[in-house]
Amino acid sequence: MATRSNPKQESKGSQFKLKLLSALAIAQEARNEEKKAPYPAGRFKRFFDTYKANSPHFMTANALTLIFALPILAIIIVISAIGVENLAYMLAGVTDRPYLMGNMGIGLSSGMSLNEARLYLLDVYRLMFLGIGIGIAVLSFGAAGHVYISTKLIWGESFVTKKDKKTGADVPRIATEFFRGVKTYWREMLIVFSAYGVFFAGGTNLILEFVHGVWSGGANVGQWFALFIGSIILLATTPIFFNLVPQVVSYHKTLTLAEKIKNACIYSLAFAIPTYIMIILAFGPFALLAIDTPLVTIIIGMLLIVFGLTYVFLIMVNYGDHNSENVAQMLYEHLKTDMSRQTRKDKKKTEVKQTSGPVKYKKKKK
Repeated sequence: MATRSNPKQESKGSQFKLKLLSALAIAQEARNEEKKAPYPAGRFKRFFDTYKANSPHFMTANALTLIFALPILAIIIVISAIGVENLAYMLAGVTDRPYLMGNMGIGLSSGMSLNEARLYLLDVYRLMFLGIGIGIAVLSFGAAGHVYISTKLIWGESFVTKKDKKTGADVPRIATEFFRGVKTYWREMLIVFSAYGVFFAGGTNLILEFVHGVWSGGANVGQWFALFIGSIILLATTPIFFNLVPQVVSYHKTLTLAEKIKNACIYSLAFAIPTYIMIILAFGPFALLAIDTPLVTIIIGMLLIVFGLTYVFLIMVNYGDHNSENVAQMLYEHLKTDMSRQTRKDKKKTEVKQTSGPVKYKKKKK
């Protein structure tokens, strides 16, 4: 049975969205060159065309960014190599290690209850998410360089080049541009990534606290509250982080960090569904690592190492540029037009006042 949409509800939603967007901090983008014409084929086509045309540059940027992703990779590799179960017993100081036989329907071979062993495993995941939170802060340096390169490519701007000795063609110096981006944007990126790393580690550990309560025999009120707060933290901070990262580059020095955070919050509320769709598209492939087949895990892991960081940052930048182009810059152009009209009106009023005042004559002395 078809349902009719309520015009009043749609009107309220539109008014709320317009009210939010009217509170955006407006400024010109920090472009080095004149803005190019809008891409005719749409944003999704632009994403694939940009990557296809610049894949060697992106591979260089991805490889350089991986240097700063090494702490996160090291955590994942070490845990995978040692094994969650073995690492859990090592951290707990258990000498008589039981062997989990859950796949056979038996439980544990000896030594402790199944729930007790699962709680030891939970401690490994706590440690892993804390380590990833720290690794996110380190990744900020690589993100500064990669987001800068991605922004320039989405904007269609030129790069520093060098002459190829064989062909004589101008070749972009991607490594030079990458470290230029690191030098210029690392401070703000470090603040943004460090803050998100704290929220990520805190949110995931609050959720694990709830799991701890369930596995211990029943979660109490405090642990249910921890689940609620942890979920809210992750669901709220992730879209803000996603919308904020591209603005660090695209509004460098034209907006303060506080204004960029404000805009990221507004975009996350006004365009909540599109933002979450982009987050799922960006980070969804990483969930494939949970497939418990060694060969598949290795193949997916290698693909993500080679392309993963470029894939995530290019989606971020492309989506951020979409919001900037269709919302912030349109408002900026309207504001600039209104200001120029007001300036012309003020100028005319000043001229009228100067010419329409009373004429005073000086009396001649006899």
